[in-house]
Amino acid sequence: MRPLFKPGRPLLIALCAGWAALTIWLLWLSALGAIHVSEYSFRRLLSGPGYLVAEHLRALPPSGRVAGLRTLQRHFQFPLSLVPRDEVELAPEADVMLANGQAVQGSTEEIAYFALDQQTLIQMGPMWGSASLGDVSSQPVFWLAGAACFAPLLVMSLAAWQRRRRRARSMRALADLLDQLIRAPAAVLPAVEAEWTPLMVALQEHARQIGAMADRHKEVSQAVSHELRTPLARMRFALALLERGADEATRARLQERLLRDVGELEALVRASLTFARLADAPAVVGNERIALRTWLEDELSALDGGRCAVALEVEVAADELWGDRALLHLVLRNLLDNAARHAHGQVRLAVRDHGPAHVLLEVDDDGPGIAPEDHERIFEPFVRLGVHDGAGGEDGNGGSVGLGLALVRRALHWQHGEVRVGRSPLGGARFSVVLPRRHSAAP
Repeated sequence: MRPLFKPGRPLLIALCAGWAALTIWLLWLSALGAIHVSEYSFRRLLSGPGYLVAEHLRALPPSGRVAGLRTLQRHFQFPLSLVPRDEVELAPEADVMLANGQAVQGSTEEIAYFALDQQTLIQMGPMWGSASLGDVSSQPVFWLAGAACFAPLLVMSLAAWQRRRRRARSMRALADLLDQLIRAPAAVLPAVEAEWTPLMVALQEHARQIGAMADRHKEVSQAVSHELRTPLARMRFALALLERGADEATRARLQERLLRDVGELEALVRASLTFARLADAPAVVGNERIALRTWLEDELSALDGGRCAVALEVEVAADELWGDRALLHLVLRNLLDNAARHAHGQVRLAVRDHGPAHVLLEVDDDGPGIAPEDHERIFEPFVRLGVHDGAGGEDGNGGSVGLGLALVRRALHWQHGEVRVGRSPLGGARFSVVLPRRHSAAP
């Protein structure tokens, strides 16, 4: 979840709040300086005009005062009118002020009164309705308030424009990176905004994974195409001999050879598909409880009965293991097939504790063994050694396709296990597999 407050955001909020307070204060000053005066100043200000109007009207007969007031109205920017004294509500002290020739403020701050006589008052106002825009705009504080209101809009517009430019630049860099990652997954990441960096790193990692997967599949495809050539060439040669009308013995021998080649091709296809499938993480890695002794006995009973028998030794404190049964079957079946293929007559499977959290499986044979310099090579795909073939086929139907031990290492990778090869006490090779008793998520 994104944090509500990022570093620097409280400072931005404080600046915005300060700017808003400044704007409100300037607007208040603008209004105060343009249209507001105190009551005392208001009365002092209108006492002079009220005196002049009253003196002019007193010189006229009562019937001509209204016309005279209209004549004076043309020289004033606020309304003038005559109102009866008893129709105006004024403060108690207003009568004293009127009697002394002073203007008084009415119930609203926009109207003032001056006494024409005891029964009639001169009403001056409302004032503010007649104030012109020029009077207000002539105040410097008005322009300061306007600038204070407009400045945030200008700043936000500039910030939005800059952000749009940066975003467009980042999008162009992202498009260029995608184009580069297609050709070179290790391309250098361009400089972009911080929010785009995780996306670019993820894209680069995905590109590396896709590139590695493509390389693995290319490697498998090339190897498979190479391995297909030999049996296909033999089959073509056998078919050519059959077309020439060979005798019955030769025909039977060629048909047997063709069947073996077909079996070899099927084993190659199955092993290649399995290896390609295990090249990447399985969709689901199982984690079921497996009874060790029962599982091992089932695996041994499923071996080809024509091969040498396998001796089983189980010495564990807890007769259980957690993991993916299909992957563990792939590991044990290939190791046993490999040992049975090269043993002279003895194969032994031993299981014992390897610390409190692991078990150790050892597969021994009395065959010719594996040279130390080939201990790592035998786990590479399609490697077949001349003396001891370290890559038995998955199906166990005779010939090796060079993928068995590569499958073993790949399957153990997803089981968090490891495999090593060394010299067996029986004289041949020993394959040692270390497995965790409890399987966690795939790496």
